[in-house]
Amino acid sequence: MDVFQLRAGDQTETQIHDLNPTQFPPVGLFWTLEVPGHSVKVELDKGKAIVQAVHVPIFDYGTGMNALFGGGPDPIPGSVSFRVIWSGMQEQVDILNTHPVFGGFEGHFIRNKAQMEWIATVGDYKFVSDPLETSSSSFAEIGSERNGSFFSPEGAETN
Repeated sequence: MDVFQLRAGDQTETQIHDLNPTQFPPVGLFWTLEVPGHSVKVELDKGKAIVQAVHVPIFDYGTGMNALFGGGPDPIPGSVSFRVIWSGMQEQVDILNTHPVFGGFEGHFIRNKAQMEWIATVGDYKFVSDPLETSSSSFAEIGSERNGSFFSPEGAETN
């Protein structure tokens, strides 16, 4: 999450918070975190999923540049709790890509809607979203995909 402060005089924004779940320098996937299996519930056949976590450790780097490259102030530890709900079944999409260079995956996806609520605490600051019911999305999708070593073009199902 990024927080910007608007300067009223010239209408420019200055980034004042950059909350990330990973430390600098990044190891593995940047801006990504693993959540325990019990934090995820999926009913793909109904187009529903929930991901929620409580008190996940994060770091406030102040700016995206500091998060990416370091060299700025040390990050301030904090935590975030969140809940994301996907629901509805607007469209089902099946994809099979066996292209030898750009392919190597297949998936079944449900396009639907998502809503989220969250709260983050860093130092003396507390950030709170509006309630879940007030949240909306312009695009949301859940699905199952096979790629990498889990994908075999010979075993791929054609639709």
